[in-house]
Amino acid sequence: MSQHHTRKPRAERQGLTARLFTTRRPAAKQDTAHRSGLQLTGITGHLAIGRTGTVTAWYVAAPQRWSFLTDTDRNALLGAHAQRLAELAGRRVHLRVTHRPYPVARWAQALHSTVIDPLPGWDRYLHEEQIKVGNLPLDDKVVYYGVHIGRLSGLGRQTHRLLSSGQRELDALARDVQEVDSTMRSAGMSARPASAADMDWLLSRSLGLGLPAPLDVPAQPDDQWHEEDLAAYTDAVEWASPEPYAPHLTVTGHRDGRTIQRYVSVLTLGRMALPAIPESGYGPWLQRLDRLPFPYEVSATFDVRPSAEVNKEMRDQLARIHYQVKHHVEHDVDIPQQLARQRDQGLQTEDEIKSEGFAGISTRTAGWYRVAVSGTTPEQVLDRVKRVQTLYKPQILVQHPADQYRLAREFIPCEPLANDAYKRRLPVTTVAGALPAASALVGDRSGINLGYTSGVSRRAVMWHPWRSTEVRERSGLTPIVSTLGGGKSTLAGKIMYDASRMGERFVCLDPSGPLTRLCQLPELRPFAREIDLMSAEAGTLNPYRVIPDPRRDHYAPEEYQDKPDPAGAAERAFRAAEQAAHAQRRTLAVDVLRGLLPESLRTSEMTNKALMMAAMRADTSMRSSPYAVVNALRDLDGSLEEHARHLAELLQGAAELPQGQLIFPSVDGGDDAYLTEHHRLVVMSLKGLTLPTAGVAASEWTLDEQYSMPLLYLAGWYAQRSIYDREMHARKGLFLDESWALMSVASGRTLIKKTGRDSRKHNVRALVASQDAQELLAADLGNWIDSAFIGQTTGLEAQRAALRLINIEPGNGYEEVLAGLSQRTRGSDGKRPNREFIFDDGDGGIERITVDLQHRPDLLAVLNTTANPRAAQRPAATNPWTDQSVLSLVKDEGALR
Repeated sequence: MSQHHTRKPRAERQGLTARLFTTRRPAAKQDTAHRSGLQLTGITGHLAIGRTGTVTAWYVAAPQRWSFLTDTDRNALLGAHAQRLAELAGRRVHLRVTHRPYPVARWAQALHSTVIDPLPGWDRYLHEEQIKVGNLPLDDKVVYYGVHIGRLSGLGRQTHRLLSSGQRELDALARDVQEVDSTMRSAGMSARPASAADMDWLLSRSLGLGLPAPLDVPAQPDDQWHEEDLAAYTDAVEWASPEPYAPHLTVTGHRDGRTIQRYVSVLTLGRMALPAIPESGYGPWLQRLDRLPFPYEVSATFDVRPSAEVNKEMRDQLARIHYQVKHHVEHDVDIPQQLARQRDQGLQTEDEIKSEGFAGISTRTAGWYRVAVSGTTPEQVLDRVKRVQTLYKPQILVQHPADQYRLAREFIPCEPLANDAYKRRLPVTTVAGALPAASALVGDRSGINLGYTSGVSRRAVMWHPWRSTEVRERSGLTPIVSTLGGGKSTLAGKIMYDASRMGERFVCLDPSGPLTRLCQLPELRPFAREIDLMSAEAGTLNPYRVIPDPRRDHYAPEEYQDKPDPAGAAERAFRAAEQAAHAQRRTLAVDVLRGLLPESLRTSEMTNKALMMAAMRADTSMRSSPYAVVNALRDLDGSLEEHARHLAELLQGAAELPQGQLIFPSVDGGDDAYLTEHHRLVVMSLKGLTLPTAGVAASEWTLDEQYSMPLLYLAGWYAQRSIYDREMHARKGLFLDESWALMSVASGRTLIKKTGRDSRKHNVRALVASQDAQELLAADLGNWIDSAFIGQTTGLEAQRAALRLINIEPGNGYEEVLAGLSQRTRGSDGKRPNREFIFDDGDGGIERITVDLQHRPDLLAVLNTTANPRAAQRPAATNPWTDQSVLSLVKDEGALR
């Protein structure tokens, strides 16, 4: 056992290892009393009792969001955290940061449990996803605070287990415990008292320092531990130092029936030069450790000093400085600059502490900050030590001191400090700037794997497309916003691919057609359908047919049990939906017919009046067609008669063009159900359609571009029909590309709003792609947006609009982040970069994520919309997954790591 500046025991000098948490007694007299060798002697609830009578209350902090907060919000968070720490003045605080693994197999089982009718090959898909996710961290950071409460007397220490005088002494500390409980649960700390499971995990991770976390944790029968009970933790591990003053110690333990050894090094933070507010690029200074691709542990012990004590110390220091300055003056010697700086700093500190209105947050702390890393070999742990040191350069010097054994014991509750070296005297605001609970939390733990976070840490990102509608009772509308080439199709294609493998139905409208290649993937081909609407039968995009009548079974009285008259409420809702459908067909017909007219007539007030009057007179049922409006135009009289007949002639001519034949049916009525129970993916395209460039004035459109717009409106409604063609509570997916064109007309805005409004009730995940968030904001969709993906965005106004879409106030420097997403690095030789997005999961999480498809080369190839003249000669991608056990879930976490 390595002891700092002391002679080593003979066993250690000879290189022998011994069980370190068991005290050996002389053989002359048999002593059966168990002594753990720890300072911890018992636990009552969230109170830990030490051998010297110290009582420490332990708490678990809730995760704190840091990414994409405004400077004002970050200052408020740090200020609240500093305030809570300042309220602990006069107490010692032990901070512990550890991690709780989330087994990959558990995620896979959670995803599998949500699948209803997957496609053939689902087991293989799930296995492949587990292999990918197994290479990413999937741990939950757990942050503990241990706050010193008081001390028991000698009698109380001996009898606290007997619930006699010891319990009475604990009861006497109840007021202090309640006071600390209140402070810890307040804003800025948001910490709750540790449960029995929390205390068990703290002991397991502290005594098994550096060992892999246990996967199966037994349930705790109660929240009481006596000293004899601690043998369950000490007997399972051995700590040893291979040689005196070694740079590491070895920890050996048992995990899941195996004996495992790890080399552990404990580092300490030395001199620091930290900013008052953590920089955006680095985040809170303890959160930087989340960037490490290997496990770490943190133990920090600091005393929150009362302001009066610090003030007295400052006065004493200033007095000494005053006399030193006076001595220099008396001898007519220049005052050294270092002495002058010490005087100025002391005066500033004294002024801060005395200043009113700071509520004590200008107090100081004295503390020691340790980081433990482990490895399977001495060389690996040394490499990890160097990576931690590099991570903090140049702001913090990370030291690798001797006395590793006693430094490591500091990680165990109630253990004393190893020594007084490397004490850091920091303002409480600087300690608050560590914000250890800051985490990169986004997504959920039961959905498909989208990729990983790529901000201050690297964590796997899961997202279940239907969790918001089925669990959180929120809308299912999700905008995907980015500039050209920003990855909208890649992200949407991946979500549709994964959803289809799950067996869910997804309908996609991709006007240009690249996503139709999804239907050719071998695993999807038997269950996918490609529809080229430009080659469809006449009248397929009849504006009266694409908007279906509401189904009465979607308005059952059971859906209105919260109303006084459920049956009456259901009937009224059904009638209102019928009227809304008729109104929507009328508006859509007007927008479409107006779009077929020349620019000079399209913008005319007389044209608008004539079309509206004719549409009002025309039949608006599903059996109707645009011919009804044309006939009504011919029958108009009065001042609009001549203009209306002219419009009728022009529209009749448009009906005879190939594009017009899609809108005007050869016969009224009819229907075609393009989505059957067999098809899981339907991709519609308008191949050959020439859409105008976004932002180009309508007066500059060509005839083909002019006719393309009405077809796009109708195609959007046609695709949206899938929401209502299936049972109301069945899962459905919808992807609409080129939504900027839909937003340009009233019927298109109504389509998006209706989709968002109905998405919760009809259990729809609706993905809406756009190049500019300003169009989505102008459509007033805020009430129906659940989540959002923001990709690369250029142009200051577009960047500001994108930030507003995810409720981030512009002007805090995040505009540059949007511009830097998915950047191709110089010298990449044309290699396609992974697509990056800012993901707002709608449940409080916002993080930068990377969508990674490298493990699915076939899918990556079909989603690549970048021009490539050699695509025809590109060899077929091969699937790297050839494991014969591919049909079973991965159970061994070690194989994944």
